[in-house]
Amino acid sequence: MNTEAKRQRGPLLRAVIFLQLKLALSAARDLVLIPLALVAALFDFMRMKTHEPQFFRSVLKIGERSDRFIDVWYDGHAHDPQSPPRDNVDALLTRVEEVVRDREQGARQARVLKRWAERQMQRAKQRASQEVSTRMKAMTDKSDRNE
Repeated sequence: MNTEAKRQRGPLLRAVIFLQLKLALSAARDLVLIPLALVAALFDFMRMKTHEPQFFRSVLKIGERSDRFIDVWYDGHAHDPQSPPRDNVDALLTRVEEVVRDREQGARQARVLKRWAERQMQRAKQRASQEVSTRMKAMTDKSDRNE
């Protein structure tokens, strides 16, 4: 196989692998959100007489944010190879690819990637905690006013 054929196959293979990973991630997200949406809707139905539906809407927002993050059908390299990848799964996969390809800097990149993932998880936990405490406070305030 000559180098010209390798150059032509490389970007296609990369795009196929990225798409498959993004599809798998999207499917996993759906498997989590399906029961979560049903449980949230059930809670909203049970509280319908006294409260506005909020849990189901929260699940919708989570789904929307995760959909934007995964962005299955966007391929930044196909649009503009010189542009930096969006801050989504493409950026994450590109960083992982860099780690795998460059063994010298792979260990350093792996540490950077690990710290980035830990920060993202910490931020998500903080946002979720703040949202829960805000809603609990609002629910407590409403129940205090109703008494």
